[in-house]
Amino acid sequence: MVSGGVDSSTLCYKAVREGCEVFPLTFIYGQKHEKEVCSSERICRRLGLVPNIVDLSAARDLFGACALTDRSVEIPRVPAEASNYETLSDTVVPNRNAVFLSLAVAYSQSIGCDTVFYGAHHSDRGVYPDCRAEFVSAFEEAERLATGNERLAIVAPFVDMDKSEIVKMGARLGVPFKDTWSCYVGSRMHCGTCSSCRERRRAFREAGVDDPTEYEVWA
Repeated sequence: MVSGGVDSSTLCYKAVREGCEVFPLTFIYGQKHEKEVCSSERICRRLGLVPNIVDLSAARDLFGACALTDRSVEIPRVPAEASNYETLSDTVVPNRNAVFLSLAVAYSQSIGCDTVFYGAHHSDRGVYPDCRAEFVSAFEEAERLATGNERLAIVAPFVDMDKSEIVKMGARLGVPFKDTWSCYVGSRMHCGTCSSCRERRRAFREAGVDDPTEYEVWA
């Protein structure tokens, strides 16, 4: 699953560099902009992969009043001095990753693959329950039962890693970070003040990797 962000792009590069035959999936779920989808396509094409875009935008209303899908809800801006991103809860799309993973498993079984790669990481576990190691383990077991395939694996190698560690790995793998997209707002450049931008900037800073991202606000 390739969203176009730093984490899934790094995972995609990792899988390709390790010799896996990769079939990328990107989901449109009613998000307010298509910046990340365009980034996903660029990342895939750089790797010589054929992007597979799955349009689930008709399901937008099922996710409720979430800042990422409801156009009447503003994207929260996070003060630069905030130590914890209290506004992250406004960006939770209920069960989103479980829905995506279920479809990825169905696709994998239809084309004869036994492994689904998932870019969840430890930095998100506090707010997003479906980014936790225990979720990945339980989901894998449920899908093995659902498919009757004991070889099925949900591989989430970043689930115990901080985002800064992923940035370091991406830099080693040659991930074109400038082509990735994290911002929830979706303007011409990253806003620099939403929770995702703040987390992206923190990760690059702590990784000691030059951040090629253009931000509207640097404070």
